[in-house]
Amino acid sequence: MSIENQGGGGQRGDLSPEDKAAFERRIAGLDKRLGDVKSREAAATKASRGRSSQNRGMAYGLRMASELVAAVLVGGLIGYALDHFLGTKPWLFLVMFILGFAAGVTNVMRSYDKVQKDVAKTTGGNIGHAVPDDNDD
Repeated sequence: MSIENQGGGGQRGDLSPEDKAAFERRIAGLDKRLGDVKSREAAATKASRGRSSQNRGMAYGLRMASELVAAVLVGGLIGYALDHFLGTKPWLFLVMFILGFAAGVTNVMRSYDKVQKDVAKTTGGNIGHAVPDDNDD
């Protein structure tokens, strides 16, 4: 950009028409580049959220499975030990095995409720709802 003479021609800070046109082109170029950067950032954020929720879902699933298996095993082992010491084979084993299974299912149901609340909070509750198609009346 050129600066007018300090002496008397034009006011200080006025731009010539060529400078104004160059300035407008630079602004338009910056606006386009800013839009490109924002769209790339939005795409990266969306992809990151997708991976995060997928990893979290896998972690919840493995946790639920391990809780169920652990509860059944602990119940069975306690029943087996009691049967061994009390001589009541196989009754306490069966009772404790069933109690362990019930405890495992209860833990899985509690974890599932927690997952549902987490998903509803993350997605705003817009997951798992029926979507009408062309064949619906």
